[in-house]
Amino acid sequence: MSTLRFDQAVSSVSEILAVSPFECAGEITIVRDSLGVLTVVLPDDAWSDVAKWNTVAEQLHNKLGIYSPGEKEVLLRQRDLIDLDDIIRSPDRVRLPDVANMWLVDRLLTNQDWLRKPLVSTPPLPTAVAFSIKGGVGRTTAFALWAWSLAREGKNIVLVDLDLEAPGVAGLLLNETRMPDYGLADWLVDALVEQPDEVLLQDCLVSCTLADSTAGKIRVLPAFGAKTLDYLSKLGRIYMPTFDSNSNRFVGLAERLMMLLEQLGRLPERPDAILLDTRAGLHDIGSAAVTRLGAEVFLFTRNDSQSRQAYKQLFEHLCMAQSVTFGMPDEDLRWKLKMVGAQQKVSASSVASLREASYDLWSDTLYDDENSRPVGDDAPVAATFGCADDNAPHLPLAIQFDPRVGDFDLRNETERPDWRVIETAFGDFFAGATKRLFPDPLGVPS
Repeated sequence: MSTLRFDQAVSSVSEILAVSPFECAGEITIVRDSLGVLTVVLPDDAWSDVAKWNTVAEQLHNKLGIYSPGEKEVLLRQRDLIDLDDIIRSPDRVRLPDVANMWLVDRLLTNQDWLRKPLVSTPPLPTAVAFSIKGGVGRTTAFALWAWSLAREGKNIVLVDLDLEAPGVAGLLLNETRMPDYGLADWLVDALVEQPDEVLLQDCLVSCTLADSTAGKIRVLPAFGAKTLDYLSKLGRIYMPTFDSNSNRFVGLAERLMMLLEQLGRLPERPDAILLDTRAGLHDIGSAAVTRLGAEVFLFTRNDSQSRQAYKQLFEHLCMAQSVTFGMPDEDLRWKLKMVGAQQKVSASSVASLREASYDLWSDTLYDDENSRPVGDDAPVAATFGCADDNAPHLPLAIQFDPRVGDFDLRNETERPDWRVIETAFGDFFAGATKRLFPDPLGVPS
C-alpha cells in the first residue's frame, strides 16, 4: 500500500465521509496538528448506530495511516473534546473550499496570521504596509521616497523598519551618529511582558534629515538603536505568543504591532500616517502586517515567473482566509491589497505584460469564481473586474526602472537626486498609494 502524503490527507477524509451520510445536518471540523495528524470532530448525534461510527473510524484510520492519531482518536464527538470552544470558536477555523459543511483548524507553529480575521477594520491612524514575496525589488527605497513625497506635502510620517532579519531603513536614511538609542526589537521585547511606556517609544524614534527642507516631517523607527544589546536574542523572542490574563487571550506579533500603532497615535506630535516596511517572503512578519492590521497593503513584484509562482502559493492560501468572502463586501481583505510593479521598463508593452500577468494571477486565485457562488436567491454576486480596471487590486501601480535612482545617497543632501528624477520613476506609485492612504480628496487624515 502506498504511503499517504500530507497533501492527500484532508481530501481523503472528505471522500470517506461523503459516502457515509450523517443522520444529522451538523458541521464537520477537521483538526490538523503541528505534525499534520488529523482528528475529525462530528456532532454528537452524527450517527446513532455505534457500529456505523466504529466502521467509519476504522476506515479513516486505515486510509490516513501515518496521519491518523489512532483508531480511537481519529473520529470524535463534540462532547469528547476537553474544550469545545477551542475548536468550534478557534480564530483559525476556516471553511474548506469546494467541500460542503467542512471546516479546518490548522495548528501551525508559524504563519498562523494569514487566515485570521483582522484585529480592526480601520487602524488607529492611516497605515500602509510594503510587502514583497522576493527581496531586491526596491520595496524599502520606494517607501522611503514615498515618505519624502508625503513630507513635501506637509505630512508628519513615521517610517517603521519591520524587516527585522535584514534591516534596511536606517542604513538608507540615517547616519550612524543620528541613530536613536533603541529600536523596534527593543519595544517588541518589552511588549512581551507589559505595555511599553511612551518614554521607550520616544527613545526608538529619530527625525530624518531627508525632510528638513519640507513642510512635513519624517521620523524613523529602526529595527535597532545605538544602545540595543543582544539583538539576535531579542529576535528569537518577538514572535512568541504570550497569554494575557486580563483579556483571557493569547497575544501574538499582530496584537503587539496593533499596540504599537495605538501608542504612536497617542504621541503628542501625532503622525499623519505610519509606513511599515516588512520583510520579504512568507513569514510571520508579513502575515501579521498584511492581514491583521487593517492597513493598506502594497504587494511589490517584478514581472517574472518566480514572483508569480510564489504569489500564487500565497493567494491560494488566502482564499481560505476568514476575511475573504464571496462577493467582496466592503470589509473584504482584497480591497486592502494593491499590486506594485517594481522596476518596470519604460514601454507600453512592458506595462501591458505585467498588467495581464497580474490579472491572470488574481483571476486564477483570489478573485471570485462564479462556480463557487453560495446557494440561495439572496447569495452575493461574484465581484468581477476588467483587466484594466483602475479600482481592481490586481492592476499594478508602476515604478519605472531608472539607473540613476540606484546610485543616490538619501543621507547626504548633496548626493540626493533631483526631485524630477524621482517623480519620473515613482510618480505613478506616489499618486496611487497616496490616494489609497488618504482617500479624502484633500488628503486630510481621518
